[in-house]
Amino acid sequence: MYPITLNIENRKCIIIGGGKIAYFKAGPLLEAGAEVTVVSPEICEGFQKLQEEGKIHVLLKEVEETDYKDAFLIIAATNSSEIHEQVYKNTSHSQLVNVISNQELGNFHIPATLNRGKLTISVSTNGASPKLAKKIRNDLQEVYDESYEEYLEFLFEVRMHIKKSSLSKDEKSQLLKDSIEDIYKYSLKERYRFLARLLPVETE
Repeated sequence: MYPITLNIENRKCIIIGGGKIAYFKAGPLLEAGAEVTVVSPEICEGFQKLQEEGKIHVLLKEVEETDYKDAFLIIAATNSSEIHEQVYKNTSHSQLVNVISNQELGNFHIPATLNRGKLTISVSTNGASPKLAKKIRNDLQEVYDESYEEYLEFLFEVRMHIKKSSLSKDEKSQLLKDSIEDIYKYSLKERYRFLARLLPVETE
């Protein structure tokens, strides 16, 4: 497997299945800005709420090839292995397909993911043990807590200032290295001081 991060903003993503497992797959897609369509004769309360809020499209029907023919990403999450096999058989090599009941049928796995603002940490066991991947992800939540959201915003702002500056490559590299010292993670005051150092060099 080759791990990557995808930009799926405004991309058509299809979830086949209307149960709770399928519902749990929708959240990360919506957070990434995907255009999500759910295809299933019935949908759970979670999907009903998302539909009422206008966050997803729903097709209350049995899935057909035309429903996902032009989709960028497809998640097959029904309780029917026959449907999963048929879906994968009908997809093209250019489509991304995840089959929850049979990792060998799809061409990508969905890792257990921890998000802290701009920070994303994904854990995968390549289908060997999704439960272990989730356990490791949960353990990491204690190490990388909510404070990393603001910390990453600071690092992003630092990087933008440095990119605009006329400093040498070595000077920029050193500043970027300095910015990830622990003092800036724990002290808002020190972050302001560091950013103040960058403002003069940006305008030189």
